[in-house]
Amino acid sequence: MPNHKIQGYDCSVLITGPKGPELVGEYQEAEFSIKEETEEYLGLGERIPSILDGVIKIEGKLKKGHALLDIVNRIWGHSSLKRGSRINIAPRFTITLSIDAPDKGYVGRYRLLDCKIHDLELKAKQGKDVLEEDLAFKAEGIEPIPIHFH
Repeated sequence: MPNHKIQGYDCSVLITGPKGPELVGEYQEAEFSIKEETEEYLGLGERIPSILDGVIKIEGKLKKGHALLDIVNRIWGHSSLKRGSRINIAPRFTITLSIDAPDKGYVGRYRLLDCKIHDLELKAKQGKDVLEEDLAFKAEGIEPIPIHFH
């Protein structure tokens, strides 16, 4: 494997929902983490615990300039969220992080499955800065997809 690092411009993000591509735009940042909440088991007379497998959680964040005024509807499936309204189950998304750097020896994808976006932040700053949109999500699975050249 070559000793070249993958850079941000080698990556792109695509979000696919029930109706096809969703939440389109260039993302400035994309991150995900896989964490396991291990548990400790201390047997009778032991002082060093056994480490047991625990719940695995896949979470992430996306950041971009805000470009969609119907963002609430796209994330939660309703044009407005208010007390007294019946709010159905929100749509789930597939988030694909593509890496395209064949000159460095890296081409592939991470596909995050059945993602539930649970946090939306819009940030407006004074001046010429772009309105920022931050999304946080939890996923029910991940599939690394290497692409091989022949």
